[in-house]
Amino acid sequence: MTKLNIRNCSRCKRIFMPVSGEKICPDCRAEELKLEEHVKSYVRDHPGITVNQLIEGSGAPGKLVWRMVMQGQFENCGLRDAKYPCGNCGKLIERGAYCDECAAKLKQNAQKYAEAMNAKRRAAEKKSQSTGKTFSDSMYDAMSNSRSR
Repeated sequence: MTKLNIRNCSRCKRIFMPVSGEKICPDCRAEELKLEEHVKSYVRDHPGITVNQLIEGSGAPGKLVWRMVMQGQFENCGLRDAKYPCGNCGKLIERGAYCDECAAKLKQNAQKYAEAMNAKRRAAEKKSQSTGKTFSDSMYDAMSNSRSR
């Protein structure tokens, strides 16, 4: 039996079938796209405005405008004060979730983690070769031992 993938739209609460993880239904998404176009048009017609003026003047929800700012949709459009805090250190940034320094640290930490996991895998493979068991057998044994504790 196939499980249906349905959810409630986070905006209108109607039931819909998401195609690729959407949180809002197609009708609300179409409405949101129209609103995004209106916001972009407003910025083009009012160069040099601030984010707060954009929210107030366009009538668009602040959450939508800030998401557009974070996605970089207003780069080189003359929007002033389009800065918000880095998700890690609080430094004011104009695009993305993290400043360049924090993004570099996150990338470095992810690489270190991947290297550590690869080293563990290689050690387990080496141990399995010396015991005559396959890597899968060794992993199964390790999982079984940890569950029985």
